[in-house]
Amino acid sequence: MLKELFSIFVPDCPPWARELGLAREHKAIAKRHARVAAAWASHLAASRAAVMAAAERCLKHEQVLVIGAGDCLDVPVEELAAKFRRVILADIVIGTEARRWAKKFPARVSCASWDASGALAVVAAKKDTLVASEALAIFKNADAGPPPGGEADLVVSANCISQLGLVPGHALPATEKDSDLPDRCAKAAARRHLEWLGQRTGVRILLADSVRLNIAADGRILKRESLSERYGLLKPDRQWRWDLAPIPEWSPDFHRVHEVGAWIFG
Repeated sequence: MLKELFSIFVPDCPPWARELGLAREHKAIAKRHARVAAAWASHLAASRAAVMAAAERCLKHEQVLVIGAGDCLDVPVEELAAKFRRVILADIVIGTEARRWAKKFPARVSCASWDASGALAVVAAKKDTLVASEALAIFKNADAGPPPGGEADLVVSANCISQLGLVPGHALPATEKDSDLPDRCAKAAARRHLEWLGQRTGVRILLADSVRLNIAADGRILKRESLSERYGLLKPDRQWRWDLAPIPEWSPDFHRVHEVGAWIFG
């Protein structure tokens, strides 16, 4: 009984995912959402609406794959389950909410522990001895392989592309001497993920940060960083703002705001 109760609150993931800080990051996201849920509401609603817009483009509605499902905050699971015969919620860390959706719709919704970068098991096994060039080569050349469950009519990359290499990069001892390494790992993993998405046969939607902003309390933009340009992405089909961390969540001096894009292919 205690084991069952414990499993409800503990995310399911491989041991190496904990070594790379991914379970900790999953919990941090859930805690931040609990603190600033009102600030996130419009972003999550816009994400879910974009996913359903992409679903309307599908000629068949057999299967949808959601990459980076997490706790499904930005995923319209119930609507997808009503439209598709099978919904696969994929992530390295399978959270409580994803498992609850699978339990609620056991015939249609399932969870898959899966690494969209294809690199992390190798990175974790070698992390203590990896130098920067080796880590980057692993991310650049990794192959995530076939999608869990096979090719899908709709593939959703749900606000995870910028994180695929970033969090693991911070877990590498090599970062102590090379503070830019996590960002370079993030860029390499993101570009490889885009290549992987381009090989899919169904409709694909990419939800991703396009711009990161630090905004002062008086509205002045203190810092602006474009992410979509570094990944080689054109103008998104949809775009909106995400009040990721209002003052003082990230800093007492500025709000952290992301401009989020939705790119629909196919």
